[in-house]
Amino acid sequence: MPNPPQKTLLGSLSNFLFGEDEPAQARKSPGKPVAPQDRGRIPLQAASLPDKLPAGTLQLIGLSGIRNQLGNEWPQRSEQIFLLVESVFKRRLDITDAYYKVDDETFLILFTRLGRQEAAFKAKVIADEIQKLAIGELPTNEIIVSSTVAEVDRSLVMQKINSLQDLVEYVRNSTAGENTEDDGVTFFHHGAEADPERNATALRVTGAGPDLADLDQSLAGLFQKKTIAAFLKECQAGFQPSFNLKRQQFTHYETTAIHTPSGRPAHSINDPFLDNPAELPFQLDRYILTTSLLGLHRMLTSNHKGVVVMPVTYETLATSKLRDVYFARLKEVPSGLTKFIGMAVHSIPAGTPASRIAEVMAYIQPFSGTRVLRVAPDFRLIDLYAGSGCHGFETWMPLDETDMAKRFQMLSSFTKRAGLHRMECILSDATSHDDVSTAVAVGFTFVLGDAVAPIIETPGYSEGLRAEHILRQAGSSPGKP
Repeated sequence: MPNPPQKTLLGSLSNFLFGEDEPAQARKSPGKPVAPQDRGRIPLQAASLPDKLPAGTLQLIGLSGIRNQLGNEWPQRSEQIFLLVESVFKRRLDITDAYYKVDDETFLILFTRLGRQEAAFKAKVIADEIQKLAIGELPTNEIIVSSTVAEVDRSLVMQKINSLQDLVEYVRNSTAGENTEDDGVTFFHHGAEADPERNATALRVTGAGPDLADLDQSLAGLFQKKTIAAFLKECQAGFQPSFNLKRQQFTHYETTAIHTPSGRPAHSINDPFLDNPAELPFQLDRYILTTSLLGLHRMLTSNHKGVVVMPVTYETLATSKLRDVYFARLKEVPSGLTKFIGMAVHSIPAGTPASRIAEVMAYIQPFSGTRVLRVAPDFRLIDLYAGSGCHGFETWMPLDETDMAKRFQMLSSFTKRAGLHRMECILSDATSHDDVSTAVAVGFTFVLGDAVAPIIETPGYSEGLRAEHILRQAGSSPGKP
């Protein structure tokens, strides 16, 4: 028996929306929507549709702006840009999604099984990737991809929409404000607020320059040394929720300090005006420790649950003078609360023997119920330190490796080796949907970062966090938040 022909994305979507019994006209050209006059009203399967049908629209870089930029080169270059765009769609869209080229300036993406937040997240990822690829084809970088996500009421689809073409036209007209009754369509804008041409032509906003009086004033004060106390006043502390991919819930909360002027993690800042930069790592450890204990108190008094994970540098724990000062504060914590405290040791010098790591683990064991080593994504480090007394290994995306296949293999080897040693495996600093998807695919047990959840003020407060955009591991079961 010959294999049935594979359905296109658009064909699968039409089948999902309008039922299994598609008329012959629809099957003749599955890649194009069927015009209303070519088919009668077909009842939709209400039980299989969500209450809201999210439709993500991408006004691709405002292609009219690209046409104007390229001028006479547009006919020769447009097809190349379209191919770049469609290559992104093929990589990013699931089998239940579909994209439709409305005209030379607009593509419409239909996410039939995603909620608004997840659809908006996915649309932004697609828009960002298109911008990175397509901008390389343009002589300017002032054209921005804009993305709009529209939620369409199921009742609207069932009562007013006869075909996919009708749905495309309705969403498109609603975007342009042409529908007089558009209560069934709600838009959520991203990027250039669905107006890339206006954004591209807007004046750049810059700070005011010096006035005449400033020209004669001394600037020596700008370059004075800064104390560590002054640096810490520029920082803000919070807690990064860590998502347990096995239990499908937020369980651990890693304390983080952000340098407000730069927006970067405080431990990554190399401030050239610091008075004594060598002391900063230890003082940051104390800063994070105090933040963690204050957060732990707020968590317990507000009846929330979770594990507060405090990062600490290896040098602080391995140097007796620093260690004594650091542990003095931890000794104030009642012993019964250690189950709510975790410690993640980072900045481990290359070549550190396993015996030294075992000593550090023994030092922190009385104060923490969870002990993690943050190491580079090299599976050999797991073999070296697995017997040191830690519970898991935390690593990050190997961004230095540009080959995506090799990067995937590195992380896969890392997680497999952690599994062999029965260790937890955490991926930190997940900044994109790709990072989260990779973490799920290679078998990490925890993932945290801006792409997972925002930094929050109180650890354990998971009621306000959503996880619809995080894929599930095979065999995982949903847990209670």
